[in-house]
Amino acid sequence: MTRTALGITAFVIAAVLVGAAALTMAGSRYISGNVHDQLVAQDISFAPAGSPGLPADIQSYGGTAVTNGAQAKVFADQYIAAHVAGSIADAAKMDPRLAGITTYSQLSSLARSDPKGKDLTGLVDSVFKGQMLRSSLLSAWGWGAMATIMFWVALAGFGAAVLLGLAGALLVPVVASRLGLSRLARLAPRPAAG
Repeated sequence: MTRTALGITAFVIAAVLVGAAALTMAGSRYISGNVHDQLVAQDISFAPAGSPGLPADIQSYGGTAVTNGAQAKVFADQYIAAHVAGSIADAAKMDPRLAGITTYSQLSSLARSDPKGKDLTGLVDSVFKGQMLRSSLLSAWGWGAMATIMFWVALAGFGAAVLLGLAGALLVPVVASRLGLSRLARLAPRPAAG
């Protein structure tokens, strides 16, 4: 392959990378925007800082609205999960049947198998709603993480396109001379004849 053909190939690959990176960036922005808009529409906020219901390790989020995937994950894993576990633990103090139960599935099984299970209906409903909200927020976090990954992949694609474009400019003598890169072009290694 001649030096010029190699340079043109680099230009073509750079152009394809620019197109792919642009589409990836557009996808990232679209997903981020949707995650943000959906979370804002839900109007979810952490309890005010200093509130007894706000765990100590997330006091810095106090009063903050949940508007992105990272905040949704914290709300799901450190706020809702703590409240669900606390509800079950509080109920277990009054009802020894709940000792050792930590999940909705265990609680629901107990409620269905026990004739006194009707006493647990409120707790089962509460834990189910908490776990569903947690699941929805973790989905928002997952999509937000995907958007972040896509953003960085797009930046890497743009960077690679710039490097390939520069390599192509150095390899094509006409382009190199027009851009004032002739000196650099002469220093570039020549491809092996083949």
